[in-house]
Amino acid sequence: MKKHLSSLAAIAAAATLCAAVSATASAADWSQTGYADDDPSTVEIISTSADGVVFTQTTDGVAAKARITLDQILADPADVSNVYSGSWTVVYHGLAGSDIQGVGGGCYAATCNSATYWLSPEFNEDGTVTWEDEVTVEDSFKWLLPSQVPTDASQAEFVFMDWANANLVSNNVTIEIKDLKIFDKDGNEIAQKEYSGAAAEEAPAEETPAAEEAPAETEAAPAADASTPVAPTGNTAAASIAAVMAVAGAAALISKRK
Repeated sequence: MKKHLSSLAAIAAAATLCAAVSATASAADWSQTGYADDDPSTVEIISTSADGVVFTQTTDGVAAKARITLDQILADPADVSNVYSGSWTVVYHGLAGSDIQGVGGGCYAATCNSATYWLSPEFNEDGTVTWEDEVTVEDSFKWLLPSQVPTDASQAEFVFMDWANANLVSNNVTIEIKDLKIFDKDGNEIAQKEYSGAAAEEAPAEETPAAEEAPAETEAAPAADASTPVAPTGNTAAASIAAVMAVAGAAALISKRK
């Protein structure tokens, strides 16, 4: 009986360890997500967490591009040489009730495009459209050639894009990227970096001695927030890739409406 209980305890401990490893493997430091194309107007970061990033356009009618580099994804940047493929989930929030005709996007994954996607609503006879409030799609990439594998993780940018140029802002539509997983050629998941944004959010504020307190009319600086975008810049190649994919999206929309 004692031996049986010991075995159960060992199994439970192993399961806990596996869960911890799994959680770390698919985390990534999403707090480092910023804009692309050397242009802050390419994205509005709504929030980040250990699960992913939520973003949207800065204004209606433009592309939205959230950028993070591979050294902020991998636990060990040296693992860049082992990366073969990756996958993630894209969720559009708030589409219900909008007149948006379609949304689409993909990812510029350092040296290649992801599979990309195009999502369409139900077109009604009266010309209106019907969306579910949340629409989910999977996207992925694969580096098939050795020449596609980056040598420097800090220069390997992943730009997650919506390139449909719809009116997301006025319709309160946001895009979430989550469940990012990176794999080696054997299908093993590569460990990811821990999310650092939570520490900034949860750290208790230090009390300031009364003698050093700022005057009442002086406004305090805002606290650090994981939703505040950082300033990494992107490769302008992402802009041309988005333009090419936008043509494909427009063609899909025309085909759907026929």
